[in-house]
Amino acid sequence: MSILRTEESILSELAIIQKKMMEVTMRLSSVGNPQVSSTNLELTQLIRGLVHLREDVKKRFDAQRETMQALSEVGSVINSSLGLKRVLDEVMDTMIVLMKAERGFLMLKDESGDFRVQIARDSKHHDLTEDVFAISKSIVREVLEKGKTILTTNAREDPRFEQQASVAAYQLLSIICAPLKVKDNLIGVIYVDNRAQKGIFTDDELALISTFANQAAVAIDNARLFDGLQESNAELQEAYSATLEGWVRALDLRDKETEGHTQRVTVLTEKLAQKMGVTGDELMHLRRGALLHDIGKMGIPDGILLKPAALTHEERVLIQKHPVYAFEMLSPIRFLNPALAIPYCHHEKWDGTGYPRGLSGENIPLAARIFAVIDVWDALVSDRPYRKGLAPSDVKEKIRQDAGTHFDPQVVEAFLNLDDMTLKDTTKLK
Repeated sequence: MSILRTEESILSELAIIQKKMMEVTMRLSSVGNPQVSSTNLELTQLIRGLVHLREDVKKRFDAQRETMQALSEVGSVINSSLGLKRVLDEVMDTMIVLMKAERGFLMLKDESGDFRVQIARDSKHHDLTEDVFAISKSIVREVLEKGKTILTTNAREDPRFEQQASVAAYQLLSIICAPLKVKDNLIGVIYVDNRAQKGIFTDDELALISTFANQAAVAIDNARLFDGLQESNAELQEAYSATLEGWVRALDLRDKETEGHTQRVTVLTEKLAQKMGVTGDELMHLRRGALLHDIGKMGIPDGILLKPAALTHEERVLIQKHPVYAFEMLSPIRFLNPALAIPYCHHEKWDGTGYPRGLSGENIPLAARIFAVIDVWDALVSDRPYRKGLAPSDVKEKIRQDAGTHFDPQVVEAFLNLDDMTLKDTTKLK
């Protein structure tokens, strides 16, 4: 039976008893016997006691329900992938409300083994500075040394803290401080206090804070692990990006004619993709694909790649294999799999006449369809040793004419709607 149904059942039975007693009292009142009147008076007093009992039972059930709700919320925090700051905020605020405390703070062990205050709050959820809690160092020290919860209902007269002048200065009355443990490993302490007589903590709060501290410790430990994974992941991402950019620089050094091309097309591809609604991880993978779009040319001999004269048919067939080489190079690298669309498919054409697989229409990945427009734009507007770059207006017209054959018409429309300043600024990148 749930707590709510148990509460309803008990309060209902008490109400029934109260009603029956009141009915008996009313019937006895109609009798003029003095002895009956005395009995009636006693019944009236019992009814009053029953009313107080009902109120007390209701308060206890309300407090129990509030406690269960708070513990449930902490459980939700434990099962979520929240960062440490959010978890500390939730734990501290819940603790103050649960214990009806005026203030609270939480300390954690850092990498050097020292315990430091991570968060301190008052009952209005205002952050407090660490020096406010200088009064609690002796209590914290004892909890850290013994690993057990401390409860004092009169800190000013408690012999354990009678030498603490600051306890008297703040007029502390009641304090609870509990260890935070994960698998018997002490990771910190949690502390709450009160000055008001009505806020004196009891053995009920002592048991409650022990349960709460166990859950809070797990939540904090999980959040630390989560933050650590996030930090490690960020470091890996930086390492990946540095590796990719190193490959790109190697390509640029090899082919001076297209130096700066990769940087320009990457920036402009991102801008066009964002205009078309690409965001988040998709945008990140698109950027990586743009950076690596010509990585397959590392498999093309210099004599062909850098040949100043026209290519033979056999040489052109070989150079058209560079998307396949890119796929073979990158597909074993798991984190680059989502970025393969551009290196593998950016020479495919909307009408199916491209290479290496002859894909057509929406069978070509969107990232590759976006990149194809940018790749042609940059190639035609850029100067080459054997020709000057074409006028941007002429290149736009050519791209417009090739919509539906070479390019996806929707991508062309979005590209032509990019403002001239965006296109002009990108061409300046080296």
